[in-house]
Parts: sequence; C-alpha cells; structure tokens
Amino acid sequence: MTSSAAPRRITRGDATAVFEAFGNGGRAVLQHSRVAQGAPADDFGTRGSIRPFGGSPWDGAAFCADDWHVILIADFEGGDHSFSHQDAERIMQGLTVSFSLDGNPLETRRTAIRRFLDPSGFDLDVAYYFQQGRIMAPADLTVGPHRLEVDVSDSAGQQDFHDAITFTIDASGTGACTAS
Repeated sequence: MTSSAAPRRITRGDATAVFEAFGNGGRAVLQHSRVAQGAPADDFGTRGSIRPFGGSPWDGAAFCADDWHVILIADFEGGDHSFSHQDAERIMQGLTVSFSLDGNPLETRRTAIRRFLDPSGFDLDVAYYFQQGRIMAPADLTVGPHRLEVDVSDSAGQQDFHDAITFTIDASGTGACTAS
C-alpha cells in the first residue's frame, strides 16, 4: 500500500516565528541540525520567508498560495567587545526601511533590537539585529508574478541600500503547492 502525504503547509505560526526568532533561535537550529525542519529555522523560504535580495534563492522563486509568508529584511550592527546595545540603537533607530510590492508601498513593522548570538559569522565580537517586514496571509498575495523592492536610508535620508526581486505565487495544487 502506498501513501501520498500532502505537503506540509506553512502556517501563520511558522511565519511569525521566522519574523520574531530567526536571527537567534532559527540560526541555531540551522547551524546545529542537518535538517531545517520547523520554525523558526528557514533555509531560503522553505518556512515562508521572502527576502528581497537580487540573485539570491528568493529571486525568481515560486511560493504556494495556500501558505503564510513573511516579507522581511534584517539589519545587523556590531563591533568589538565595547559595542553596546545603546550603540546599536543609535545606528538602527536612524534607519528607514521601505518596502514596495508591485509598485505599491507595503506597510511593515520592526522587531525589537536584540543581541545576535553568533556575531563571528560577520567578523564581529558583539552584534545586534532587528528584522523589519510583514506577515502575509494566504489571501494577501495573489496568484501570479510579483516584484518586491526594499530601500534602506540613514538618518540623513541618504539611501544606503536598494534591492529587488521577482517571485511567483503558484495556485493551489500546482507548482510550489505540490512540493512537500
């Protein structure tokens, strides 16, 4: 007897966990497990993240219309052992992050500034991060192609970063909705 298991859908809880915990808990799961199974670990969108980095695995990717997603970006700031939470706040509070989806502004929210537990990957002794983005219900992203852009500006209004991707939302029962 053969069984065909339905693909595991990405839930609101999965997307929320990636948004709130990926920078520490999720990274720990990815670094210490051979399998990235379950939130808050997210290896390139398999748990719902859509990050606007051109040329990345998210650029040109297909996602399922039945799933929850989180559109987001993270900022990391740090330095030597003298770098403090107050130093990070001073830098990060001056940043403006703006997303647009299909040419329309996308309202987002920012997580609290948190200590990053693995700064050595960024060649830092101490680091802090926040994520900014939006959790998207299945009905928030229509079936078909989309363009996601992000701009980050500093406190003087100077653009520090701009990037964009295209991605597709596949209809229920097709493409990304059939993968497990």
